[in-house]
Amino acid sequence: MATSITMFSAFLILLSVACVNGFSSDPVNPPAFVVNLDLPEEQRWTEVALKYKQLVPDIYAIMKQFLPDPTISLPLIRKIAADVDSYLAKPYAGEMRGIAKTLNMSLGDVVTCNLLYDISAFCTSIVMQDANGTIWHARNLDYSFTEILRNISIRVDYQKGGKTVYTGITYAGYVGLVTGQRPNAFTMTMDERDQGAWWMNILIAILDRNASPVSFLLRDTLAMSENFTAALEKVAYTTTAASFYTIMGGVRVGEGAVITKGRVGPIDIWKLDAKSGRWYEVETNYDHWAPPPADDDRRDPAIKAMNSMGQKSISKKSLFNVMSTPPVMNNKTTYTVVMSAAQPEMMEAWIRNP
Repeated sequence: MATSITMFSAFLILLSVACVNGFSSDPVNPPAFVVNLDLPEEQRWTEVALKYKQLVPDIYAIMKQFLPDPTISLPLIRKIAADVDSYLAKPYAGEMRGIAKTLNMSLGDVVTCNLLYDISAFCTSIVMQDANGTIWHARNLDYSFTEILRNISIRVDYQKGGKTVYTGITYAGYVGLVTGQRPNAFTMTMDERDQGAWWMNILIAILDRNASPVSFLLRDTLAMSENFTAALEKVAYTTTAASFYTIMGGVRVGEGAVITKGRVGPIDIWKLDAKSGRWYEVETNYDHWAPPPADDDRRDPAIKAMNSMGQKSISKKSLFNVMSTPPVMNNKTTYTVVMSAAQPEMMEAWIRNP
């Protein structure tokens, strides 16, 4: 009972902070930061961590209450944190260590919540080709911790030599990426594929050094792959701890796909085919060839909205309106993004407060 009261009190405090910071029913752009990849790993997130030092530790404390099977998973996480450089690849171990130090938190807590982000996302992603052959990409990201995560949503330009290599929309304290753009190359988003209790599979795979979190793979892909084809190959054929969906858009005609990813390879690669009438593809959290569950059908309303908009009317504004259609946008939506790798300056994110 005491734990429940403490958790509820912390939640109310965070909600009051959110109100003071001024959530509006009108969408607003998230704060923008630069992560300098030329800095040592432990120093890259210092500015972000200091900015959110009053919020992130309390948010992490609440998130930990939702940890699946804590009596089993917490000891495994502590083992990972105790030798984080052995279990998690560069640069993530060093970056999380730096965040923990700046926030005066245990490394185990930072590791825990970075992994929790990977298992609690529900999303709608749409990739499409307009009448001129330009590829566009839109996404809503929904989370269980909506009210508090809206207050730490940020845009990050990851730079080397003063030049942006890739951009992500993410949360303060989270070093992975599930939404990103590599300018003039590709865009990508990750949607969870619900395959049951795969939390333990992630921990075991990390401990066995056979896989890393999905969000780390997506950030690696944005950092290392120079074009759509290379990015698709990297995501589709890298062994991962869990199954998921990656939605991708490129810069050339036809460069759009939804990858249904199994642990060791692709289950399905669904590519745009505008000549055959498939000028867009909608992915939520269910296999595109199967009907969505009646209690979570965001797909059909999104399809209806896309058909109403039409291929000739694609724009940032029209896609924002599509992503604002209920229940595509719902009370768990934290942010909306519209982007096009061929028009990188057009990328925009909005914090949503339905």
